[in-house]
Amino acid sequence: MTAAFLTVLFDLLSFSLMIPDIQPRLESKGYPGALIGISIAAYSIAQLVFGAPLGRWSDRVGRRKALLITTGFSVLAASLYALSDNLAWMIGSRVLLGIAGANLGIAYAYVSDVSEPSRRAAAMGKLGMAFGIGFMFGPMIGAILVKAGGGSPVLLAAGSSLMALVNFVFVAMFLPDVPPVPESSETAGLGPVRKLVRALRTPGLGTLLVLFFVANFAFANLESTFFRLLMMRLNLDHTSVAIPGAAILVFVGLVAAAVQGGAIGKLVARFGELRLLRVGYMIQSPALAVIPFVPFWIPFLLGSVILGCGSGISSPSLTSLISRSAPKGMAGGIFGVTQSLGALSRVLAPVIGNSLFDVAPWLPYALAGFLMLMPLALAFRFKEADGGMIAQGESA
Repeated sequence: MTAAFLTVLFDLLSFSLMIPDIQPRLESKGYPGALIGISIAAYSIAQLVFGAPLGRWSDRVGRRKALLITTGFSVLAASLYALSDNLAWMIGSRVLLGIAGANLGIAYAYVSDVSEPSRRAAAMGKLGMAFGIGFMFGPMIGAILVKAGGGSPVLLAAGSSLMALVNFVFVAMFLPDVPPVPESSETAGLGPVRKLVRALRTPGLGTLLVLFFVANFAFANLESTFFRLLMMRLNLDHTSVAIPGAAILVFVGLVAAAVQGGAIGKLVARFGELRLLRVGYMIQSPALAVIPFVPFWIPFLLGSVILGCGSGISSPSLTSLISRSAPKGMAGGIFGVTQSLGALSRVLAPVIGNSLFDVAPWLPYALAGFLMLMPLALAFRFKEADGGMIAQGESA
């Protein structure tokens, strides 16, 4: 579990270093919101295309081999960001990084393979903690590298590729392999498309994946416009906005990491994943909607605590529920699907959110808060059944 935690941490550090640079760099060059959104979404488009195939491939060849190849590829992809002053090279680098970053579903499947069902939510919480720490320190390191490089992307690309290289070496030397899990008799012998269709027909699983997509889409509206919002509200330029924006992400990451790494196991044992999922979405909906209107700094940071807590309890709870509902031997494929759905949400949200931002800066956040009501409503449709989850009206 520790090895998987560190693998995800290094992966997220390599990716998140670039977060403080993309939006401000393109904003400073005068690109319209839709094009900024497309540039952000390029990473997720690649994840969308490659997430499920990579997950199914890891079901066959083993998680370690798949992680080793993808982390090696990310070293080259990250280094190309040094040319990102040119829009075409930026998008190309983002696409290649997205292909490599599609391995996150493999990491989740790895943890599902090695975790007992009763401790799976806590294990997923540890991975969520790795996400939180990666998003906490990565943007801050990236902001420092942008400032040290005088706005040039070269130091940023070097830092990202170094993190990717550390990840590759760590997987090669320290990540234990696990044998592929045999498929159930119901899916053995089927082609990849028919396996996926069969899995999605598993009671409750399809609805959980819809819930996953909508919640990620709502949150991605914030992520893809946040630095632009800060530039406007704090009257900062491209270079100056990076550090305060990253500092806020550090703060939110600390909250989420504390919840996912320390409290989630005890909370699940007492309340169960389903109740935590409902509470998490109930908290996030109003918190997302009011972000553009909350005064700086103390009220804004208090709102960030609420948002971090909501995300910290809902994300690992949902991941645990999905893993419990996945057919035997298809965890890699199913977590590949979740990563593809997450990628699809991050393809659509940056384009829509940044276009709405051009109309009125509060619109992406109002949309996010409203959309979060849908997964909240869906969460109330579920009930437990034989160790998994089914939506009311479905048969187990």
